[in-house]
Amino acid sequence: MNEHQLDLSLPIDRVEKITRKDFQEKYMKPQRPVVIRHMYGDEAPVYNWTFDYFSRELGELEVGVYDDESESRKDDRSYKKAPHKMKFADYLAAIQAGPTSKRLFLFNVFKHKKDLLDDFTFPDITDNVLKFLPFAFFGGQGALTRMHRDMDNSCVFLTELAGRKRVVLFDPKYSKLLYQYPFSTHTSVDINQPDFKKYPGLSKVKGIDFVLEPGDTLFMPSGWWHHIEYITPGLGFAMRSLSPRLSDRMVGLMQVGVLTHIDEVMNNLLSNKWFEWKKRQADRRALRAMEAAG
Repeated sequence: MNEHQLDLSLPIDRVEKITRKDFQEKYMKPQRPVVIRHMYGDEAPVYNWTFDYFSRELGELEVGVYDDESESRKDDRSYKKAPHKMKFADYLAAIQAGPTSKRLFLFNVFKHKKDLLDDFTFPDITDNVLKFLPFAFFGGQGALTRMHRDMDNSCVFLTELAGRKRVVLFDPKYSKLLYQYPFSTHTSVDINQPDFKKYPGLSKVKGIDFVLEPGDTLFMPSGWWHHIEYITPGLGFAMRSLSPRLSDRMVGLMQVGVLTHIDEVMNNLLSNKWFEWKKRQADRRALRAMEAAG
């Protein structure tokens, strides 16, 4: 490993037509990521979705657009509100015209066109699928989803339909070494330009680095850290399921129902002082984790 790069050498399995038994035993129960090819079936209409289709059917819809270069970005918290508004057709044209950091995420396109749900049926490979929470994701070449863990701590099935994405994953066991902020599911660590002097704990972590192609579905277990880059303009969608582990579900409830609200109150009361305290705590936790790792 180059001393200036993260160790992203861990492999990920790629499978096709997996049975429920194999998925449960190899991936869901041990909470291990996997890429499944054509999980919804080789002929599922969902794999025919295109930018032109959405522009034609929902182009007049006003959508909230996120931009990592926006002043609204905060390294220690999630976006609360999209900083920009655009017509959907204009947004889709913009991301196909050239590189841009503009993204749509957690966008419930199904609310505006319910018959899209008829284009796929979730396979019988797991239980407790949250079918009422499907979300679409759109982005232009170069757009980034900065590294984080999902606040609800669910398992995620992320399906790529058009374009290609680079995905980097880290096991939640590395959360302290990745300098997770208290009361948050975020970090300031930059995957592409890791600062080992500022974040020495990064020398102790190992991740997975791979490309998600059209037709691929990534199963991302509960609590896994993920960083996503749009290699080309892309569209995809995600379904969620509850973790088989009660402890994961309780963490999700705590994060959504308690911790994020405490964080918001303290941010409003103390502003930058609160952020500085969280940075110090993240550094202390990482130091203890490094000492334990030896």
